[in-house]
Amino acid sequence: MKTYLQNRWKTYWATKSWFSKFTDLLFILLVIGMIIPASRKEISAFMAGLMASSPKTMESSQQQSLNPEAWQWQLTDLEGNRMVLEQFKGQTILVNLWATWCPPCIAEMPDIQALYDSRGNKAVFLLISDEKPEVIKAFMQKKGYSMPVYQQASATPPVFVTNSIPTTWLISPEGKVVIRKTGAAKWNSSSMQQTIDSFYASQR
Repeated sequence: MKTYLQNRWKTYWATKSWFSKFTDLLFILLVIGMIIPASRKEISAFMAGLMASSPKTMESSQQQSLNPEAWQWQLTDLEGNRMVLEQFKGQTILVNLWATWCPPCIAEMPDIQALYDSRGNKAVFLLISDEKPEVIKAFMQKKGYSMPVYQQASATPPVFVTNSIPTTWLISPEGKVVIRKTGAAKWNSSSMQQTIDSFYASQR
């Protein structure tokens, strides 16, 4: 067996290109990383980020308007202050359901933060997690994120019900869901920036 393995190794080393050797090594390291619990979440987040794409606006015929029930959705910030979605009626609203343990959520967070940094004065950002406030605060502080995070204080309206996270909705100033995206996405794309800018201009 030892001789067989040695011959296999010599053949592999002699016939494989340096690029193939590098990609094989990278694959092995990824497999090892996925086995180790401490690194599994970060590697999964990295892979989800690689596969993420810019979200697309839905056709007008597919856009759903928020009904009165949805506007009464109650949320609390991490300090316990209560608010209702209706407070932001007439503005562009980005609603993101996420969790600190969710790799795709972690993957898209830097992009959402970047979009918040550049467009936080033109749109309302509502990142919503059902985890304990201290868990969320620790995560946000560790990552250096400044986006506002909320928790649900009433039942989830049907329009925001989802079986997977992250799920993100972009709501126009007219109250229509123009984007509904499940999974990690590149939120700080030029198309998203232009969409928010155009909605903001329509409010003025």
